[in-house]
Amino acid sequence: MRFKLFGFGKKKKKIEEPTEEEYGSLREERNAESAEVDNIIKNHTYFERENVDLKNDAARIAYLERLRDTIMEGKHQCEEVKFEYGRVTSYLKDIQLIDQAQDEDRAKIYDSAKRIVELTEIRKAIRHKRYQITEPQKKALDRFEQDVPHDVEKLLEFEDLQVKIRGDLRKLNGEKAYLSSEKEDINRKQASLRRISKVLAVILSLVAIALGCLLAYWEVDITVPFIATAAFAFLIAAIIMAEARKNRVDMAVTEKKQNRAVFLTNRVKIKYVNNVRALEYLTGKYAVRNATELDFVYSQYRDAKREWAQQREGTIQIEENHEILIQALRAIGVRDREIWFTQAKALIDPSEMVEVRHELNQRRQRLREQLDYNTGVMTECLNEMDRIRMKKPEYEADVERVLAQVGELK
Repeated sequence: MRFKLFGFGKKKKKIEEPTEEEYGSLREERNAESAEVDNIIKNHTYFERENVDLKNDAARIAYLERLRDTIMEGKHQCEEVKFEYGRVTSYLKDIQLIDQAQDEDRAKIYDSAKRIVELTEIRKAIRHKRYQITEPQKKALDRFEQDVPHDVEKLLEFEDLQVKIRGDLRKLNGEKAYLSSEKEDINRKQASLRRISKVLAVILSLVAIALGCLLAYWEVDITVPFIATAAFAFLIAAIIMAEARKNRVDMAVTEKKQNRAVFLTNRVKIKYVNNVRALEYLTGKYAVRNATELDFVYSQYRDAKREWAQQREGTIQIEENHEILIQALRAIGVRDREIWFTQAKALIDPSEMVEVRHELNQRRQRLREQLDYNTGVMTECLNEMDRIRMKKPEYEADVERVLAQVGELK
């Protein structure tokens, strides 16, 4: 996956080998994150609509711009995923070409691959096996050795970002819960004011009737009680109106904050899904659990290579058969020919080829899910824009102007 390198020139973070307990904790954490992302993708929870007053021009335009930004983020992620998806697809097409090769070509491929495997096994037997590298890790490092320093830095960056993203999600979920509670509290206050208003109206009505009876039947002077009652009623009404107005203002402010929290949650969720998938992809690429293990394995691998450089018996024959294999693969149209040198066993062992194909299909499925998720985010945002466009004709110009900024995505 093409990831940009940030922090060029910065001092490299020293990595220490974690304990088995730390490995277990990290594995559980990664599995939980992966399950959560799988659930997000499975349930198609691409986008959470904000509660925006579309009649307010500033709020409407700001909402459309936020939708635009979300679309651009999804588009950027799709471009990143498509590149790696194309590479994996190319590997699978090469396997299909090998399976469909003519008997003569298959014989050349089989013989050269078999000789490579035999010579490689002999060379392995004389090596001093004291390096903590598994076979899948070695194969991965053989294929992607040039990418390892860059990928270690990116994996560290993704792990640090994952901690920040989880913290942001916790804070945003807490803020959304708090704001929902605030809205319920404001609604309760408004309901209480309405009940108080009704009770006071009844009391004032009864007082007015009583004063009317005193005036009509006993001709008592009710001027002072009447004025006092009217003043009291005016004071109470003013207090109720002031409280009601304050509640309306508080509700507007709370809804604005809630919309902001929803928007930020949508943005952070996109980063969360893509960051988890990036972590899964890089750790799966090298058969490691985290950046610490990758750096440790890579260090072991480099030390081992220096020793292996002194044990080159059979190298010339291996290279000769390697060239024969490359020519045979070129003859049938295989594009990524070099990788089969490190996976020659798959060319002579059908079960090994099945494993290779299965691994590639799994990687492609993960990339496909990530691509579908980001496409779903963009589609939901575009649908939301279409919904706003259909509300009123005057909204269409705002939508078109914002969509024009997305470029060819429109």
